Amino acid sequence: MTAPERAPLGAALALLIALVALTGPLSPVLMAVVAGALALLLGAAWPDLLELPSPRGTRIVVAGSGIVGAALTVLAPERLTPVTSLLVVTAVGVFASFGHQMLRSDRHDLTSSLTGTVAGVLLAAVASCWAIAQEISTAAGGSLLVTAIATGLAATLLLDATSLPVLPRTLLAVLAGTGITALLAVQLGAMAALPAAGLGALVAVAASCTHLLLGSSLVAREPVAALGVAAGPVATAGVIAHLAAAMLT
Repeated sequence: MTAPERAPLGAALALLIALVALTGPLSPVLMAVVAGALALLLGAAWPDLLELPSPRGTRIVVAGSGIVGAALTVLAPERLTPVTSLLVVTAVGVFASFGHQMLRSDRHDLTSSLTGTVAGVLLAAVASCWAIAQEISTAAGGSLLVTAIATGLAATLLLDATSLPVLPRTLLAVLAGTGITALLAVQLGAMAALPAAGLGALVAVAASCTHLLLGSSLVAREPVAALGVAAGPVATAGVIAHLAAAMLT
């Protein structure tokens, strides 16, 4: 999968999130399903993208942490908030990363395997923040802020697919993503212009930087590894969506 083919996959995932956010009362559950799918993509791609030893165990730990975290955002007992549940799952995922290394028969590249697996657990877990953000928005009366963020994210990742040199391509993606997020946040989320512009810039810069970082891997163009390059920026933006929903709705 070539570089121009990676970003459209990320853009498609972001557009899927934007559409799910419009589905009304069922949207938190559907968003948790999407978050689980993101975790599955990251789990499948992560050991290939980072060229980690013992890829099977890493896939199980990373994908399992993200999928369980996504499920608990909507199925957690009443005494546990979705954020608390996600933190617990993340902690268990980090512990499982250590357990995975202890169970390996071949201990070569132990440090890189451990740190890489922990990083994958954290990234897969934060994908569930999309579900938490949507739950907050739905409880606040159906705010469309998540839709605005996801649409701006899709624009950023789509423009990252152009054949321009890195610097102008990134600047174009950031400017377009910022503008679209800000416009929709004002129109759909009833935000003031200045905070909306700041939110748009945060989403666009975070997505572009994550895409550039993951795409810099030597194997980033391989078909399986490219799934992680596409899903990573979308998962990362979930944290921003959660904070925006909690603070601005």
